[in-house]
Amino acid sequence: MQKVPELKIGTRIDIVFENEINTSNAHYMKALIYDIEGGKITISQTTPALNRNFLNRRVLITFLASTEKRVLRFGVRAMLTDLIVNYQISSDKNVEALILKKSAQAEPIDFRMHFRVKLPSQSDISLFIKEEKINLIDISLGGARFTCPKSYPFRYGDPVKLRLVIGSKEFAFEARVRNVLQPQEYSSNKTIQYIGVEFDHDNKQMEALLGKAIMDIERQLLSEGKMT
Repeated sequence: MQKVPELKIGTRIDIVFENEINTSNAHYMKALIYDIEGGKITISQTTPALNRNFLNRRVLITFLASTEKRVLRFGVRAMLTDLIVNYQISSDKNVEALILKKSAQAEPIDFRMHFRVKLPSQSDISLFIKEEKINLIDISLGGARFTCPKSYPFRYGDPVKLRLVIGSKEFAFEARVRNVLQPQEYSSNKTIQYIGVEFDHDNKQMEALLGKAIMDIERQLLSEGKMT
């Protein structure tokens, strides 16, 4: 029987609203566990930040942990119950903190379809439009975000042909544009645009290779202490 790890103080976590799990518009927020007292979990303010409008929402707290054979992602279901504006983390420092009430024990989970991972600089994953390599920001089994020149006239809902390279393997497939964002006014580079796409394919080999690559990246970042 697989031993299920417990949440610990200092663990870096990702939080997703329960009703958004495995949806393409899910919001994954990062935080750090400050304290655990019974079923009460105190965490840092999330990135992006949450306000009191989100209280009483059910969430899934997810974290990576090493088991006997490999690194797995585990989840703990909880409810967001309070926001503290002056939580004391040291004798001379107060910060915002969130309070969660745990409603279940940790269990292994797999929602990699829409769980995005940022690529390290030495990643062997590349994305191409036609023959041009584009700047891949993050990727999941279900889609990707990237930047590209404004010369590409992307519109919401448009189909786009992509080529994904994972190591020595190449996969040509179609995706659909889900987000088109222009750079902010103060951005130093106003010639690019930010694109989010949802993959539309049934290539099991690509899905298996990409899933393994995503897990390998998470394992690498965890071992280097870069899961922030």
